[in-house]
Amino acid sequence: MKTSEANARATPRGVLRHYWGVAGVRPWHMVLPAVLVLLAGAFEAASFSLLIPLTEAVASNSFDFLADSRVFGWIGRLPPDSMSDSPARDSLLIVIVVGLIILGRVGKLLFEYLRKLYVVARNERIRVSVGEETFGRVLGFGRQYFDRQSLGRIDAEIGWSSSVLGLLIAAEEVFRYVVGLVAKAIVMVGMSIPLSIAFVVTLPFVHWFMSTINRRVQRIAAEGIEVDRRMRSRILDILGSIPLVKAYSQEQAASDTHTEVLHQAQDIAVRRDRIVSLRYPVEEVVILLVMLFVQGAVIYIAGDFRPGDLAAFGAFLLILQQALPDYKYLSEFSLKVAEELPRLEAVAGLFSDEGKFIVPSGPRSFERLEDEISVRGLSFQYQEGVDTLLDIDASIKAGKITAIVGRTGAGKTTFVDLIARFYDCAPGTICLDGVDIRDFSLASLHSRMAIVSQDVWLLNRTLRDNLTFGLDRPAADDELVAALDDVDLNDFLGGLRDGLDSEIGDRGVRLSGGQRQRVALARALLRDPDILILDEATSALDSVVEQRVARAIQQRAHGRTLIIIAHRLSTIRNSDLILVMHEGRVVEQGSWEELLKREGAFYRLHHAQFGQDEAFTR
Repeated sequence: MKTSEANARATPRGVLRHYWGVAGVRPWHMVLPAVLVLLAGAFEAASFSLLIPLTEAVASNSFDFLADSRVFGWIGRLPPDSMSDSPARDSLLIVIVVGLIILGRVGKLLFEYLRKLYVVARNERIRVSVGEETFGRVLGFGRQYFDRQSLGRIDAEIGWSSSVLGLLIAAEEVFRYVVGLVAKAIVMVGMSIPLSIAFVVTLPFVHWFMSTINRRVQRIAAEGIEVDRRMRSRILDILGSIPLVKAYSQEQAASDTHTEVLHQAQDIAVRRDRIVSLRYPVEEVVILLVMLFVQGAVIYIAGDFRPGDLAAFGAFLLILQQALPDYKYLSEFSLKVAEELPRLEAVAGLFSDEGKFIVPSGPRSFERLEDEISVRGLSFQYQEGVDTLLDIDASIKAGKITAIVGRTGAGKTTFVDLIARFYDCAPGTICLDGVDIRDFSLASLHSRMAIVSQDVWLLNRTLRDNLTFGLDRPAADDELVAALDDVDLNDFLGGLRDGLDSEIGDRGVRLSGGQRQRVALARALLRDPDILILDEATSALDSVVEQRVARAIQQRAHGRTLIIIAHRLSTIRNSDLILVMHEGRVVEQGSWEELLKREGAFYRLHHAQFGQDEAFTR
């Protein structure tokens, strides 16, 4: 995604347009539900309008007025002519009118049901597309972004992408309720113009009251966004550190930390509901009091009260009660927008390239390293002004074993992470066979490369799934067993009840530390990589197993480019080249014997680890 394109989408309006394009939304996807809403509204209006002749018949105790009615005269022609003078005619007309009212309601419900079926299917398709696009976008961010952000915050913002669909649903519901409100308003005007005018006059006051509440709710919603982020961050942080919590018996402290955020969320929810719960009673009481006052004034001014007035007033209130939920939802829509916009703004921030440390993928395909990895003037900073690597020059020959050693914090892992393109580097600082590493596509580069770090990442799936993760070809059981045998896990596999299909738990919790590392090594070897990077990949193994695994790896990686980071110097004795790093620089490089003869940085590391044991020096 180009920077200009991404930044253009980094606004609520821009991200909405982007999501609609991704989901393939077309005009008819919106028009069809609208048509069904109009049909449902027409049936509802027809149903409610029949209350007018029904109340008039109650007031006059007869349907004779239908003969002079231009709107409802057709009702009087429905009974057969033989009943024109029969006393049963009015009874039949009541049955007919009530039946038509019921028929209108059934028609309305039928079209609403059809709309619901379509909208649910459409919305779920959009939800999947939006979720897929958001998650894919986040996965494209650089490692440095994930280093700086908590998983809880990222998880929250991915989840908030559903606010896009929430706003669409709210907008369509507004249209539906507007149609219903218009249909009822027409009938209300037909029943009583004074009461209808009174209802309209009260709306500005109610709207002002709602605007005041919405502003308060929007401020509270913004607070809730931050609390939601903190809550998810705390949960994932605690669940991801269960061994640490258990080791220090900090269950209560972890629970208290989570409870603290829960209480903050509770306070916000209570404040929100306290304000929102006030609006509807105030609305309804104010409107009903005004209606009662106006009806009383009309009766008083007219100086005449008929039982039919009470029936008409009751029918008006019935429709008003039906209309109030429609109006309430219209006012609730503004509340919905006030709550969803902060979430949508947070999601829109995901579509800005700023601070995402995106590693660009080049146009060329990487096939194989033929000559060398050339590093010239490589520098890198995680934080501005703080150098992690500084002006590194080195040549890593193809098909050879290169070891990188140095004290903790020397920059060894950062160095290999840049070769693996986990982070971006300056143009021209890393070249593969003379070609800038930035020119190669990430997919082709990673398909010919495997890295095993001291932090082993395993999935909460079966052993088979973990071994074949990222493998672009099918692997037979014999091949998987051979890979496990290479890393000295053949006895372990034989002890599993379900063999390769055994679940290994979250991050491989059902395995020991050494077993986890060896599964990761077997996974890397199965890829048959052209470049294999081992970053303290055997640190959890005992010396005997480590030596066996190291020999097996060197045999499997024969003819491949092998880069090893190790603190245990005994494991790199046979390396073709050793790079010694200190404070972000390569301070020495050469073979084992050459570096010992210089009696420099490597000699001091060696002496600190082996003391006077000359068995390792010659």
